[in-house]
Amino acid sequence: MRADTEHGEPIGVQQTRAPAATKGKPIEPMMLLKRLVAFMGAIPWVTLGAVGTGCGLALLYFYFRSIEFVPADIPAMLSASLFVGLLAAALCLYTAGSLLAPLWAYREAGLDDQTDINRPSSLWTLQLVGVGAFLLFVGYRLWRDCKNDPEFVLVPGAVFVLIGGLGWAWYQIKQTAHQHPWWRRQLSAINVCFFGVFPFLALFSVLYPSQGADGWHVGVFVVAWLMVVLATSLLFHRLPLWGCALMLMFLMPLLMISLPGLQGRISYLPTVVAEMAGIRAKQVNELRVSKGTCHLIRSALTSASAAKPVNCTEDADWGTVHAQVLSNLGERWLIEVQLDGTQPKGRNGAVRITIPGEGVHTVRQMPALSTAQAGGCRT
Repeated sequence: MRADTEHGEPIGVQQTRAPAATKGKPIEPMMLLKRLVAFMGAIPWVTLGAVGTGCGLALLYFYFRSIEFVPADIPAMLSASLFVGLLAAALCLYTAGSLLAPLWAYREAGLDDQTDINRPSSLWTLQLVGVGAFLLFVGYRLWRDCKNDPEFVLVPGAVFVLIGGLGWAWYQIKQTAHQHPWWRRQLSAINVCFFGVFPFLALFSVLYPSQGADGWHVGVFVVAWLMVVLATSLLFHRLPLWGCALMLMFLMPLLMISLPGLQGRISYLPTVVAEMAGIRAKQVNELRVSKGTCHLIRSALTSASAAKPVNCTEDADWGTVHAQVLSNLGERWLIEVQLDGTQPKGRNGAVRITIPGEGVHTVRQMPALSTAQAGGCRT
């Protein structure tokens, strides 16, 4: 008998038929766990770690170039670079997943019954309804709490709900034969409306500045969101979900740099990753510094006056300054003190000062929630 045969049958044939014998059997949990462990072991973690460290260093470099300051503590930058790279990857994945969420929910629900693949699907109508309902909810909360100008949120929300609802009804009336009964289609549509809010929130976090926005920022944000809504409806018949995911993963870094660049915020991605990593503060905070550091900050202001006074009490060991921390890596921090003036807040200029990082404390006072605030001023 030949060495490559067993029981009159080649060994290669037996190995080929082995998977066919177990094709109909369900995968056991332990077997699935073993496959997952083997897959995780095949990933080149060292290579990915090196790539993540390099990407983190590049982001930190561009961020520090944008604020014209480079910390002298290079080991601190190297130790933070991998964490920064992971946060940037997580931000891109979150944004890409949020943009694909309504498309995935729409495919899973099986709501598209039309046969003409050249026409947009009804997905855009459900996204408009979902975002409109979300804006109505936010506008109601603003109105209930007596906030300023809730109509700027309520009116667009009502318009989106009206247009989206009429569009969804038109699609349902025009299509005579449906795959699912009426009640099931409406429940699935509500589910898609919920996921339709995700792209709106993701683009809002990317394109709406945290320090306030003007009409140009709002216009770029609305146009970008409408383009995403239309693109998902058009791509439903042309690309599978995995094809859309691959396209987004390649385009996402470019979009997260170019879209904020249209608003004059070319350093958005490095800045927001630095805020997520805790290297940069999102807003002006009250800092308690030593007496020597407080006098240093006061002397750096010279003839200018800060938007909030710098209090350096002679008989106390600590002083108070209101500033935004731009970098806390290393032994020396970079802070920015807003100057006082006649322009709106944040447009009167600022003074950036390096101070010793040792002994700097952040104070945040959380206001008590009164009964009127908890229930709203109109209840």
